[in-house]
Amino acid sequence: MQNRRLATWLTEAEYEEFESDWESQQQIREELKDKPDELKRYEDKLKKAIFNYSRAEGYSTKGKHSTAKKFYNSSESHCEDALEVLQEIVAADASLQMWFDRGLDLGHGSLVDAQLGNLPRVVTSRSLDRQTTDSRLMSKREVKIAAVESAISALIAVEPVNKEERKEQDSAKLSEFLQSPFLD
Repeated sequence: MQNRRLATWLTEAEYEEFESDWESQQQIREELKDKPDELKRYEDKLKKAIFNYSRAEGYSTKGKHSTAKKFYNSSESHCEDALEVLQEIVAADASLQMWFDRGLDLGHGSLVDAQLGNLPRVVTSRSLDRQTTDSRLMSKREVKIAAVESAISALIAVEPVNKEERKEQDSAKLSEFLQSPFLD
């Protein structure tokens, strides 16, 4: 739903709250862009591992198995390096754990190991192997939905003067709203 349409459905205060919530989301995104340098070292190793693995897969599908093996070995080596960097940076600053998509239990029997799919991703990653996102992040669509849900809850909480008349009005508004295109 476009912002101007949303503005017609919400009260002025509700729309201002929506805008404020969206600005907060943009601020969180700005904060996440400023990653600690230690994370960048880890991400660089991980990117090299992913790149070499992709190259190995490409060569393997073309039947060039000896070249693929070299890239698989290189990928494995970069994964081990990434795991070492991860252990090093987390040992130096435990607060960095909040930047990762999973718990960093690095002990024996841990699910975090030198396998490419088992290495943690930074919460800002777009990788399909990322397990979770930063729980504070919401898409603009999610912010709009939350604003509409809040407005509907406020309408339901208000005690109408004439319940039947109010119910018919709310049903008509809700029906019209549901039939309108909801997303940008």
